[in-house]
Amino acid sequence: MFGLFGCNNKKRDIVFEKFKARIEKQGLKIDSIDKEGLLHISRGDIDLEISLENVRRNYGRDSDETHISDLADMVVSYSAELPDWPAAKNDVYINLYPNDDGFDFKEYPHAWITEEFSKVYVHSGNDKLTWVTMDDIKKWNVTEAELDKQACQNANVLLDKSPISFDTIANRKLGMINAAHESLKGALLFAPNMKDKVSRDFGFPFYAVIPVRDFCYIFSEKDFGFFSERLRKTVVQEYKESGYPISTEILKFTNKGVEAVGKYPIE
Repeated sequence: MFGLFGCNNKKRDIVFEKFKARIEKQGLKIDSIDKEGLLHISRGDIDLEISLENVRRNYGRDSDETHISDLADMVVSYSAELPDWPAAKNDVYINLYPNDDGFDFKEYPHAWITEEFSKVYVHSGNDKLTWVTMDDIKKWNVTEAELDKQACQNANVLLDKSPISFDTIANRKLGMINAAHESLKGALLFAPNMKDKVSRDFGFPFYAVIPVRDFCYIFSEKDFGFFSERLRKTVVQEYKESGYPISTEILKFTNKGVEAVGKYPIE
């Protein structure tokens, strides 16, 4: 899934026109548009379902055509064939995806984290993230447990290279992850070594918000009352304006796992 095409007969649909022109220039075409507005594009035996909702939202926000070209180039370069396991395993990561996006997870190994979002698995290569499918792990001859273990190991390696910076507000620390893979920032919160990473500055348990996949805040348990109220506007704004929303929940990370302890209303 890449982003919802909505037909509007009253004005020009710039995002759709430019996306269509770019893929056609590179030898692809849109085969059909279903009743839900999803664009169907064939790549061999694979039927790609493309939604332009996220791109349209980002383009509407900043009028940057790279949002359109990046998606088109991703589709053109899409390959259903990932490398074999020895070559692929060090580039497999956990990523996050909302549960209410109308997406059917059945072809992809995944697990619900909260009612709002799930973790999925992606392969990072050629400047793109490709979702790992059940067919991929079958081809790799690994179990879902082995896939998860490898993704966690890779997350720890990436986390070790990703400093956590923080702003000090009223003598309270608000943390931010600085990762080379920006789209994995939120997912790094679930790296097994995150507890050790944050303990010195934020203690444990700690709290976090992940309004979008490349944006998250971390704060300590003792500062919950201060930041849970202060972050409301920022979290909702990021969630509504980004093309990759995750959740407006406030998450508590403990030795038992993660739980949502609150949720900012979007309206």
